[in-house]
Amino acid sequence: YDADPVSSDPKGSGKFTNVELTHPLDQKMVADGQKVFDVKCSSCHKLTDEKIVGPGWKGVTSRRTPEWFMNFITNTDEMLNKDAEALSMLEICLVRMPNQNLSDDEARALLEFARNNDGDK
Repeated sequence: YDADPVSSDPKGSGKFTNVELTHPLDQKMVADGQKVFDVKCSSCHKLTDEKIVGPGWKGVTSRRTPEWFMNFITNTDEMLNKDAEALSMLEICLVRMPNQNLSDDEARALLEFARNNDGDK
């Protein structure tokens, strides 16, 4: 009996249940996301598929739903404890991502930046 079951919800675990994507990309959000990435993410993540401490970001928006991405970066501890995909990444990376205390706006800007990085228009 597992009191805290592992979930494989494609939206992850957290408050983001429906993220509205912009078409075309919001270039202000992309620029804001670049700033957040440079300060809070780039020491552990590359924009390619190369893993340093954490996994590379290339293709993340095709592998994960927008909700999962935003829930993971804002609700990191719970996701690393409960989400099957997050746990499988932890087995590969061996380092728990620290909570970056991102605001909802920062998280949404990072998603837009990641979409831009993956070639969305």
